[in-house]
Amino acid sequence: MRKALFVVTFLFSVAAFAADNTIVDRWANAVGGREKVAAVHSTYREATIEVGGFTGTIKAWHSADGKYRKEEQVGPYSTVEIFDGTNGTSQQGAAPAHRMEGTELERARSTPFANWNAVFFAFFPERRRGSVAMEGDDTVVMKPEGGIDWRVTLDSKSWLPKTMVHQEGNRTITVTFVSYETIDGLQFEKEIHRSAGDPRFEAVIRFTKTVINPPVDASFFSIK
Repeated sequence: MRKALFVVTFLFSVAAFAADNTIVDRWANAVGGREKVAAVHSTYREATIEVGGFTGTIKAWHSADGKYRKEEQVGPYSTVEIFDGTNGTSQQGAAPAHRMEGTELERARSTPFANWNAVFFAFFPERRRGSVAMEGDDTVVMKPEGGIDWRVTLDSKSWLPKTMVHQEGNRTITVTFVSYETIDGLQFEKEIHRSAGDPRFEAVIRFTKTVINPPVDASFFSIK
């Protein structure tokens, strides 16, 4: 009996693992294939943003190993975030930069794998520090070590991300992927909407430029 229970448990685990792999494999194939994604070491993206009656711009650099730099200007407000893979700093306008701690640092540990950059975490188990699991039939739950959960729900027809959801305190942040475009054989989101539950402050983000493997000096992601 004990042996039979072990066999049943083992087969169930194998089946669950296979199901997880199938969903992630479909996602990887839809994006352009693991081999093509594996050749991406960094990205640079520019976008326009509309939120709360203001318009602005976003510039973001991401590395495959979990570093990022984001510069955002919306109306009279501006922010710069830098994360070097371990520590992060944030600066708002002309105020002094401050070191990220607590929940802000938790969010920063997951931000390198937000939106398109989730492929760096989901597709390569040998690289990542953290976990990937399934929730339902079409949702991949990613949790970088020391970070927060990203719940990526895939479209069952295209197998590209449809929504990405995470918590920031008591707010649920939902990113909806509205459209995609092909760049160097890879599918990137072209337009996304970001909502925290109040339609007055829903952000509409449209990407206007994407560069794969741009020349980026390591010091660009360093904390000064």
